[in-house]
Amino acid sequence: MRHKVVIGDCTLYLGDCRAVLPTLKGGSAHAVVTDPPYGIVNKFGKHKGKPGRGTRTMQFGWDDASGVREAVREAVREAVREVDAAFVFTGFDTIGPVLEAMRESGLVPKPWVWVKTCPPPPLPGNWWPSGFETAIYAYRSGAWFGDDNPKRRNVFVGDSLRAGNGERNGHPTQKPLAMMLHLVGSIVPPAGTCLDPFMGSGTTGVACVRTGRKFIGIEKDPKYFKVACRRIAAEQKLATGNRQLATKNP
Repeated sequence: MRHKVVIGDCTLYLGDCRAVLPTLKGGSAHAVVTDPPYGIVNKFGKHKGKPGRGTRTMQFGWDDASGVREAVREAVREAVREVDAAFVFTGFDTIGPVLEAMRESGLVPKPWVWVKTCPPPPLPGNWWPSGFETAIYAYRSGAWFGDDNPKRRNVFVGDSLRAGNGERNGHPTQKPLAMMLHLVGSIVPPAGTCLDPFMGSGTTGVACVRTGRKFIGIEKDPKYFKVACRRIAAEQKLATGNRQLATKNP
């Protein structure tokens, strides 16, 4: 299964990234920013809350897939093979595979943490709530870096998209747009191309359009691929309108 959609400077593929990545031309992207499955070994399942509070899903189908950690390692290794920089969210069980893939590609990896200002409460029987998520960023010598904040650090503090947040689009592991704008603006060169082989609902692509970057996204779930296409098309329409307005009113 493979389908290609072009929206402005964004090229989106419906398909398994392990099949699509080898078909891309070498040097087609400057940086990778992506959020692959975490391949969680522990089984958390679902937790039914108090009446009227819904059900929290802590385990998703992609975590149970056989060989998911090796699949993530394979995809990341192919994705970062020729880029200058990469940023990959990781779970506790995918830190090792992602780290190995980056080093095999000659990148220098370093840790990064997203601290959640209001983490969800722990499930019954668990101990501390999960108040952070991890990631690995990596680069080659001379790679472009756009964060000139003298107080910058490898920790991002911000809330997750909790129930009731208007930014939510139905994807269970959607990342906040403000965070993705920060990441894209920091490691993808202006007018450069960002690759996201685990596109999900397209938040990285939205961030690229908003900051003037080109984007290549790959997603194998048709449901979320449609969401990504819709969101990126809406952002592209807005960006085009803003450019036209600026031209009329210099």
